[in-house]
Amino acid sequence: MTLEDVRVQIDAVDRQLVRLLNQRAELVNEVGKIKHAAGLEIYAPEREERLLRKLVDLNSEQQGRLTERSIRAIYREIMSAALALEHPLRIAYLGPAGSRTHQVAIAKFGHGLTYAAEGSPVSLFSCISEQRADYGVLPLEHGAGDYTLDHFAESELQICAQMLIAAEGQPPVRYVIVGRRSASPTGEDCTMLMVDAPDRVGALRQVLGSFEKCGVNVRHIENRQSTVQGQARFFLEVSGHQLDQCLTAAVIDLGTHGAQTRLLGSYPASSWVEAVG
Repeated sequence: MTLEDVRVQIDAVDRQLVRLLNQRAELVNEVGKIKHAAGLEIYAPEREERLLRKLVDLNSEQQGRLTERSIRAIYREIMSAALALEHPLRIAYLGPAGSRTHQVAIAKFGHGLTYAAEGSPVSLFSCISEQRADYGVLPLEHGAGDYTLDHFAESELQICAQMLIAAEGQPPVRYVIVGRRSASPTGEDCTMLMVDAPDRVGALRQVLGSFEKCGVNVRHIENRQSTVQGQARFFLEVSGHQLDQCLTAAVIDLGTHGAQTRLLGSYPASSWVEAVG
């Protein structure tokens, strides 16, 4: 074929793509109407991750030339446009504009939505709680004196998604998406918990023992200063969804040892590391 022959075929494919994208947009519009009538959340992180995984698998089955990174990036923008059609979502992020967190927010939600910079975790949490934004994006840690998870202690907000972000030559950093509810179960989930346990010898071993006894895998744990005198505070990320029976049993077992547990949210487990900046 000549160069012109190839370009003619590309033009034909582009016409099909535009037609199919608009067909998809019409279907998404119907989804939005159904969700609105049923009072359902517009953004469903569990559905998003399942779709991306399925598309990546489909690309592999077809031995496509596109990489997983390309598939995810392309469909991120398609889904962003779809979300904008369903509802003009507003995403808050820990500012300023152009910051790493701003880039992460766009990498997660695409360019089709509205973004708002917030100067502190407190203002970001307030923005979502007061429904001036639908979701918030912030790093798990941004200074020894200002740890993101500490702000969940006095908030009803939940973690509903996460992103692993890696700059060149740096280890990944666990960013969280905060909303007014957790994600629904996908079968491959994680849950974040805050546990206040009596501050005594063996406290950490006892906390971990409750999860071990109930068959729950503890993926990560951090110790923080509790606001309650005589209590040790632990933040844990565990495998599974907060609706899982084994996780419910672990929380009950913790209570028998005098510990108080707060569920901070369940979200799809992320194995994909996004390169930003």
